[in-house]
Amino acid sequence: MIVRPSVSTEPISTKIKVKGFEINYFQVGNGPQKLVILPGVLGQIGDFGPLTESLDGAKYTIYICDPPGYGLSRPPNRDFSPGFLYRDADSAIALMETLGIEKYSMLGWCNGGCTAMIAASRAADRVDKLVVWSCNAYVTAKDLEYYETTRDVHDWPEGRRISQFKAYGEKYVSDTWSGWIDAFRKILDEDDGDVCRDALAKIKAPTLILHGAKDVFVPIEHGVYLHENINRSTLEIFPEGKHILQLMYPEKFVSIVDNFLSSVQ
Repeated sequence: MIVRPSVSTEPISTKIKVKGFEINYFQVGNGPQKLVILPGVLGQIGDFGPLTESLDGAKYTIYICDPPGYGLSRPPNRDFSPGFLYRDADSAIALMETLGIEKYSMLGWCNGGCTAMIAASRAADRVDKLVVWSCNAYVTAKDLEYYETTRDVHDWPEGRRISQFKAYGEKYVSDTWSGWIDAFRKILDEDDGDVCRDALAKIKAPTLILHGAKDVFVPIEHGVYLHENINRSTLEIFPEGKHILQLMYPEKFVSIVDNFLSSVQ
């Protein structure tokens, strides 16, 4: 059963100067346990509705961070030059420093999961726990083949297409999505597909990895690899799950995450 929050779940949006950027973040709840949530490509706050609406706001304070170029952290446009996920990680760490928060857990979906793993490796003394889902530490030629089939955003499923166009505008979605595919093509060609492999051994926080067995965007092999290479990690597989686990299985997803964050490790 989903936990019913005891305080308002209405997100409060704030912009703050971090590392030369006007970074937007949404804050929900006022509990003592601090959570930083990082979005995937062209992320939106609605991607995390099950968490913001169902986690107990008296227990958690949630910060959803828009990396530069996403959400309300615009301008600038998204920069996919080499090291972009590492820059996102540094921005997230710097945001919490600016807010005066010394200890927090990090949660990330898709590319946000990559960012969270990098951040947890770079701020190992500050990250209490780590939750990542539908993400990867490397990219393969087969992955890129699938990404290419999604390059024309006009072929996306209607719900996703309309939502993204409304939030960002058609041209920005198209340009940014193509830029993201090109960036991962470069990672494959020039870095042997290495997204953040080196970060995994440096993660000290207890880690929960969630993955859908039927995720075609980030196949299950990636979740297994993370589990095998992150110490103190647990892998939870959703047998029928695809890429957007938090929206496909909101009650189960929130319950698993809440139990993990509440447990004594």
